[in-house]
Amino acid sequence: MGKNTYVAVGNAEDISDVITNISPKDTPFFSACGKVKATATNHEWLEDSLRAPADNKKVEGFEYAVSDPTPRVRLGNYTQIFSVGYGVTNTQEVVMKHGVTSEIAYQMRKAMKEIAMDVERALITQAAKSAGSATVARQFGGVPFFIGTNTVNGAAGDPISEEMMNDALQKCWEKGGVPKKVYLSGNNKRIVSSWSGDGDKYLEQNSKKLVSAINVYESDFGIVSFVAHRMMDDNKVFVIDPDYWKVAELRKMHTKPLPETGDNKKRVIVGEMTLEARAEKANAVITLTPGP
Repeated sequence: MGKNTYVAVGNAEDISDVITNISPKDTPFFSACGKVKATATNHEWLEDSLRAPADNKKVEGFEYAVSDPTPRVRLGNYTQIFSVGYGVTNTQEVVMKHGVTSEIAYQMRKAMKEIAMDVERALITQAAKSAGSATVARQFGGVPFFIGTNTVNGAAGDPISEEMMNDALQKCWEKGGVPKKVYLSGNNKRIVSSWSGDGDKYLEQNSKKLVSAINVYESDFGIVSFVAHRMMDDNKVFVIDPDYWKVAELRKMHTKPLPETGDNKKRVIVGEMTLEARAEKANAVITLTPGP
């Protein structure tokens, strides 16, 4: 579909009455995050932690002793404004169309998918945050901005390996974390699926389907699901506990009609949000270095 009858595809013609949107629309990290409310453009939260385990035994009749509690850590992230605009001519809205009753409604659904993908990209790729200015947009820090405690670095040219994965999971476990998901690129997902070797490929019972993929991995430090992510680079793998990641919304995504300055309809989708990392130590990043 287009914004007018001259470029639109799908108006009443001898074509299939089916509209297929082949654009990738998966948002696995965004969908896994909980949602909370933000109240300022610099959204802040508090993080607490337990002290290390210690010997704890007392004699009969001992005197009580107290120690000063460790102060909570104050963390923050800036909110980021997302917006997608769309419009159609009034003629395109009323002409007969295949598979679409309202062109403006169809474009709205399409724009919602696009803006969700934009949010996903920001969450999974943005390695820095910025307060912005009157002329520069604010930017929140995404997953790569926060994860810094638990890192595993592969040697130059080394592919993702079980040893790297278990090193990352162990680091999280030692800090009290229990990761549940691993986000990785398509290439790295294929490498992970080859860990077991050709000898472990099998045919599903009562079917003719050959299964040669690893989607769930049971390690010494818990069970994780591997998630192939279209926006992940080959040089990064995120080991994530989704329970500790939240999307904080300052303004929920909503649609606004714009004034009709001509013979057309215009709409915009806009929202403002940021990312909370409530327990960064429960997560890890594996960095892979390309070979010479």
